[in-house]
Formats: sequence, structure tokens, C-alpha cells
Amino acid sequence: MRIGIAGVHDGHISGMVQSARQASSAELVGIVEADDALYQRYTEPGRIPRFESVESLLSEAKPDVVMEGITHEGKADLVEACAAAGVHVLLDKPLCRTLDDWERIRRAVQSGGIKLSMWFTSRSHPPFIALRNAITAGELGDLVSMISTHPHKTSRDGAPAWYFDRSVYTGPFHDLACHGVDQVRWLTGAECVGVHALETCRKYTDDPPLADHVQASFQMSDGSLATLTADWLTPQKSPSFGDTRFIVMGTKGSAHLRAYAKDDLLLVTDQVEPHRPDFPAGEGGGFVQDMITAWSRGDEHFITTRDVLAVAQACLMAQESAAQGGRFLEIPSL
Repeated sequence: MRIGIAGVHDGHISGMVQSARQASSAELVGIVEADDALYQRYTEPGRIPRFESVESLLSEAKPDVVMEGITHEGKADLVEACAAAGVHVLLDKPLCRTLDDWERIRRAVQSGGIKLSMWFTSRSHPPFIALRNAITAGELGDLVSMISTHPHKTSRDGAPAWYFDRSVYTGPFHDLACHGVDQVRWLTGAECVGVHALETCRKYTDDPPLADHVQASFQMSDGSLATLTADWLTPQKSPSFGDTRFIVMGTKGSAHLRAYAKDDLLLVTDQVEPHRPDFPAGEGGGFVQDMITAWSRGDEHFITTRDVLAVAQACLMAQESAAQGGRFLEIPSL
């Protein structure tokens, strides 16, 4: 499958490119990146043809899929262009900047008949796979309460300037906690049906400010509840970008997960004393090949178009609730 790359600015695009290079069915046919240093970081000159625009990439390289790593305000334009050309899109998180952009993307996907997927890395990370295995085996019973934290490290000098520009940056909850929203949907099989959220700015208060902590509480369609946080407060001396925690309480057991700074999973149930299960192998390397295999058959990837749209909608609704001072908002069904 022919794969083009649009932008290598942020987030998980490096892992996406690496996974594409490992995929036997993938051919990287072009890259759009105006920044010379970024372009050279991902390809030796001439190794992947360079294009001036997404439009020229689509018309000349004729990719089947475009992987993107662009800034947030341009993502709706990109998906619309790909949809018009009948080209599927593998996205870096987050999906887009605003609810209006989300609606544009939803309409473009529907009219163009294309598929979306997104690089939600925790689904391929060993402790999360082990947690899901325990849940699907029924060890925790019905899930009742979930708490998911998404701390990240940044600095005013080290972060891209556009992080501090609300006309470009979507906001920390959609940017960081989209992983957590995907996790609770993935683990419960339920949808987010309502949310209230609050945000604060206590560290990055100089002009332009950056909201540095957001907390959202979701009502799930199965009756469970989820509280998620996103913040830019990880200390600079931390050896990792953040120290993610996930706590699950079920009717028959509980789970305490730690990831990235240190991987750990503690399970305790009505039948079994506290124990740490063995971790399966990570699955990130095969992500793009799995996507190609599914899309070549006309099937959805295991992170589906609906997943991408539902996660983004829930995150953007949380940010809207925070903007309205914590008002509870119902989340429309897709």
C-alpha cells in the first residue's frame, strides 16, 4: 500500500513512520514538510520524494494512505483533501482543533467513503494489554469506576510556540487525555454520553498562558464513571515525559496500572490475592501492517473510524464544558 506523509511536527509521527518502514506491504511514496531540519530527521535527502503541498502529494505520488503529523489547526483541511481524493488517513493525535473542525471531518469522511485510524499507543503497550486481558477474562467483574491520569512535561522555552496559541493548539485535554478517553471506551466497550470538566492555569501564567491542568468526569453508557486528568506539570527532572496511572474498580476486583515512567500492573480480586501478571509483548511495531491488512480487505482497523471520531468528540466536549465553567454537557451519539 502506498503511503504518503504530511508533516512531522509533533507527537507520535516518528513511531508511525518506523512502523510503516517495518511493514512489508508499505511503500513510502512522498513527504510534505517545509522545515528542512524536520524533513532531514525523517529521511535522507532523496530517500523519500519531497512535495511542496498535500495537493501535489495526492496528485503526483497517488498514495492510498496519508499519515499526518501536522499542527492542529490544519487537520480538517488535510482530511477534507484526502477524502476528496479517496485516500485514507492515519492520524497523529489529536484529531483536530475545534468542534467545528470535528464536524467538517465527520462530513468529509462520510462523503468521501474513507477510513480513519489514530496512533493511540497505549493499546499496543504491554501493561494496558495485560489489563484488558484481565478485564475481558472477567477477573474484575463489571467495571464501575476508572481514573486515568495524563501528566506531561513541557517548558515555555522547550515547547513549540504554537502550543501557546489558541488559534492553533486544541487544548491540553484533547491533546493529552485523548489516550485516556480511548482507554475507557476500549476497556468498557461503552460510549461517553456526558461530561463536566474544569481547567486551571497555575504554572504557565505569563502571556500567552497555557492551561496546565484539566480534569473531566465522564458518564458512560454502561453506567460506569470515568475521571480523567491532563496536565503539563511533570517536573523537569522526571526521566520520562510523564508518569501515567490508571485505576479501575470493578464489582469483583481492582487494578492499579502505572505506565511509561515505570510499567507496573497490580491486580486484586475476590478470588485472588494481589498479584502482578506477566506482560505480553508490545504490538506497536506491527500497527501499520495491521492497518494495511485490514484496509486492503475493506475492513476497519482495530482502532476504527468511529473510535477516532468518538474520542475526539468526547475530548472536545470536555474542553467546551471547562470553557463553560464546568457545565454538564450531554455528548450526542454518532
